[in-house]
Amino acid sequence: MSVEKTYAVAVRDGALLFLFLWVKRSVAGDFYAFLNRPHDTSINAHASYHADGRYHVKSHGRSGRNKIMRQLKQKPDQNFAGTENLVEQTITLANARSIGGDCDPNKFSEVFEIDGSQLETQTFIRVTADLVSHGHGPNLVPDARIVRQSKFRNSLPFLVLTLYEMPHGG
Repeated sequence: MSVEKTYAVAVRDGALLFLFLWVKRSVAGDFYAFLNRPHDTSINAHASYHADGRYHVKSHGRSGRNKIMRQLKQKPDQNFAGTENLVEQTITLANARSIGGDCDPNKFSEVFEIDGSQLETQTFIRVTADLVSHGHGPNLVPDARIVRQSKFRNSLPFLVLTLYEMPHGG
């Protein structure tokens, strides 16, 4: 039987820990990725991957008219095969600071903590949340350099959080 799990993607900046985004796997088998925006509650940016395979991304508000992407994907159940992306975002120390939401690790099942120094590069750094089955991994851009990755294998499909650097020129 499934239990609800929540996963924070947080940036460590000295003594501060900023919540950048978080992922929830519901008891029903739905996955949600929320982009934390505590200073503007009109923004409800999130991706939803439902147990029946419906996937959508919303930007503002809660009405259906704010869906900016809709797809039908495979069901995220025991028969799941391969890889499906839930969300992917460019991440910098400056935007983690500007979002400014504190991360309380006690409010999450797991915390994917990123050291802010890992974001201070001359290339683009991205963070991605993917659903994967046995023997598969995220579909990253060619020649991406994985900086950090965590695989949460408590149920199928697995959730994989990856921090990666885009290849030079990418």
